[in-house]
Amino acid sequence: MKRSLSLLTLTWIALAANVLVILQGAIVRITHSGAGCGRHWPLCNGEVIPLAASTETIIEFTHRLLSLGVLILGVWVLRRAFQVRREQPGTFVFASASMVLLLIEALLGALTVMWGLTADNASVERGLMVAAHLVNSMLLVGALTGTIVYASGRGRWPLNVTRQGVLTTSFLVGLVGMLVVMFSGGIAAMGNTMFPSESLAAGLAADFDPNSHPLVRLRILHPIIAVTVGIYLFVSLGFGWWLKPAPEARPYTRVLLGTYVAQLIIGTFNLAFLAPAVLQVLHLFMSVATFAVFTATSIVMLGSDAPHRNTLRQAPTTAVEAS
Repeated sequence: MKRSLSLLTLTWIALAANVLVILQGAIVRITHSGAGCGRHWPLCNGEVIPLAASTETIIEFTHRLLSLGVLILGVWVLRRAFQVRREQPGTFVFASASMVLLLIEALLGALTVMWGLTADNASVERGLMVAAHLVNSMLLVGALTGTIVYASGRGRWPLNVTRQGVLTTSFLVGLVGMLVVMFSGGIAAMGNTMFPSESLAAGLAADFDPNSHPLVRLRILHPIIAVTVGIYLFVSLGFGWWLKPAPEARPYTRVLLGTYVAQLIIGTFNLAFLAPAVLQVLHLFMSVATFAVFTATSIVMLGSDAPHRNTLRQAPTTAVEAS
């Protein structure tokens, strides 16, 4: 008799598949293949399986197939999490959140196609849709990451966030900040896709030209927001570690700092080389990885039994670093 996949393994597969869908979505945007199936949804050009398909159709149809696959995986994960809801309530909560976000993801994808916000559509509405879609994708990655943390037994439930007000607020601000970075990143990606620059100087000039398209003028905000949020995360991580030096969270904090530094370097090259496709996809992957590790760090640290400084009036006796 074959052994079934464990809930932890199944959730890892679901997370990996969703990351692939996110990266594949970037490829659809970069190659202008979003209209490969026309405005038909869920059919592709009016067919269940498109025949004599063009390259754009193959790219878009493959993206839809994988999106359907992750939806099925989401249902599977939720079913397994429901079975252990009493023993692992945290797993069930995050698996449920994942399923809701998966349904929203499918809805956003359908609306994008049916409203014609694809291919060569350079409207502000499309930029906002891409940005909103990306934010929802990050929340989905965070929810799946939370499911993995609890399925692996590394997270404690409940988190008692109300008893750790300062630490909770610090993490929530960081979470919102990262989502703002992703939203601005979606708009910047659309600006780079629809209005590519011939040189860095020309691109910067267009960013500040009042006659430029709004998507072009808005993209300059992304690196500014990203650096600002990055600095906040760096400071808040050290502050959070001072508030609650949880030993089990140390590996996560180290990886988080590493992904942030890597993301900063990749983002700089992406800007300098005018956002080539490979760097765009790599930049997006590192964004996903950073958000996932941040989520895991937050859950593990908030759920830790390590002593927590309940007041800021206490002066630290020793300097504790997060890495």
